[in-house]
Amino acid sequence: MKIKFKNQLNGKRLTLKRTRPSLKMAEVMFKVIDENRIHLEPWFPWPKQTQKIEDSLKYLFDKEEKTVQGKQLEYGLFVNLKYIGNISIFDIHRENKSAEIGYWLSSAQTRKGYMTEAVKILEKEAFENLDLNRVQIKCDEENVASCGVATKCGFTYEGTFREDDYSEYFNDFRNTSVFSKLKSEYQ
Repeated sequence: MKIKFKNQLNGKRLTLKRTRPSLKMAEVMFKVIDENRIHLEPWFPWPKQTQKIEDSLKYLFDKEEKTVQGKQLEYGLFVNLKYIGNISIFDIHRENKSAEIGYWLSSAQTRKGYMTEAVKILEKEAFENLDLNRVQIKCDEENVASCGVATKCGFTYEGTFREDDYSEYFNDFRNTSVFSKLKSEYQ
């Protein structure tokens, strides 16, 4: 069964727009990543690999291939037409009706409730339109902001994967916290 992804999702303050591969989207995305390296690099390996606009463009094309396959969907977060970060639903598993949500936000837009709103918008899409039963969020256990978003959105803390991820930034193994929400828990 082919998944029909929506191009745009709307919230009260946010608009989530599909990040389609284009030079313009790559330029916008790269600029925000480049301005937020210090904020993003402790938690993600990809800012280090994103050194020029072409890196963002390649990412967009690679991601789009997974979207066509029905395995991943990514949205840019926009406030008053200004791009402030990304949210995606990935590892979509049709048979198990499960997926994972991942996100990042520019440092100037943190602590304003934008990511909590974005997760709620995307979980609604996941449960109501993609007919998923389980959605999870995984993040470094020391990434207090990301863990806080999962908790504020009513995801259940399931546990910690101990030393499951090596971080070049910290030059050490990291623990990953896992949160989930089931369709039966979605309101």
